[in-house]
Amino acid sequence: MLRRGAGRRVLRRGDQGPHARRGLAVTDALSVVLLGTAAGPYPAPGRQGCANAVVVGRRVYLVDAGYGTLGKYVSAGLSLRDLAAVFVTHLHSDHVAELFTLFLLGWGPANQGVVDPVRVYGPGPDPTDPGPPAAGAEALVAGSLAAFGQDVAVRQRTSTRPPLAGLIRAADLDVAPGAELVVHEDDRVRVTARAVPHPPLRLALGYRFETEHGVVAFSGDTARSDAVGALAAGADLLVHEAMEPDFYRRIGYSPQLLDFLAASHTSPADVGRVADAAGARRVALSHLGPADPAQLDDEGWLRRVRPHYSGPAVVGHDLIDLAVGS
Repeated sequence: MLRRGAGRRVLRRGDQGPHARRGLAVTDALSVVLLGTAAGPYPAPGRQGCANAVVVGRRVYLVDAGYGTLGKYVSAGLSLRDLAAVFVTHLHSDHVAELFTLFLLGWGPANQGVVDPVRVYGPGPDPTDPGPPAAGAEALVAGSLAAFGQDVAVRQRTSTRPPLAGLIRAADLDVAPGAELVVHEDDRVRVTARAVPHPPLRLALGYRFETEHGVVAFSGDTARSDAVGALAAGADLLVHEAMEPDFYRRIGYSPQLLDFLAASHTSPADVGRVADAAGARRVALSHLGPADPAQLDDEGWLRRVRPHYSGPAVVGHDLIDLAVGS
């Protein structure tokens, strides 16, 4: 249930590889900009933390906000004035490190910042956590507002900015396993969520965006899952995380850690299997581990996907803009 609370690069359907990213995009009716494509909290050469922008006309819906998101958002030619909602897949730092930064540094009428309320959706607190209660999405926003209270108060006193607390409308989500929940609906999109397996977290989410121009699904961080298949059924684009276990085996990860990664992430071969079973028309690999292209290049990723999926596949790089549908 739901509790209270111009420089983009383009890849069109069927295009692949780095050479296709050199042209400038003409804004499409529906597109997805992969703002950050790295897995994990550690900075990687050429990639930054996980974030994706679903752009419907000029309106922007953000999925996750890992480290580097604000800079990538601006580099993509997107305006914070057009940000309508943020959808958090889970509360790991590589997905929320710059959630509050978006508002703290991008707020107010100057430079086309946020001046209208923005919905922020994400998992709530985990009632089974054995330690002190960990923040859900609502408490994460409230705690950030308190932590930066001095800065916020000064800026509100010395400018015409609207009160920041009123601009971030956070809501905790609770989605039962096997259920699908409509979490947001407006005149541009209908967004549904499903729980996906990402242990030891109690709740991680994948999302499906339905628009008049096409359908896009996001796996979030997850092991291979039928829930992702349901979200991606007949989708024009599936953006799916991918982690190559052989790389981590070669660099000496322990058997216990390899088992942990296998239980919470998806190999590129299994991404292909999920996309094929769902009938997704195109798949983009993102949240890549290893994130450094020198350790596994585009062809290496695609070679693992192709035996299991015959449709167009794209290896994500920061600032790729994927045109979707009509």
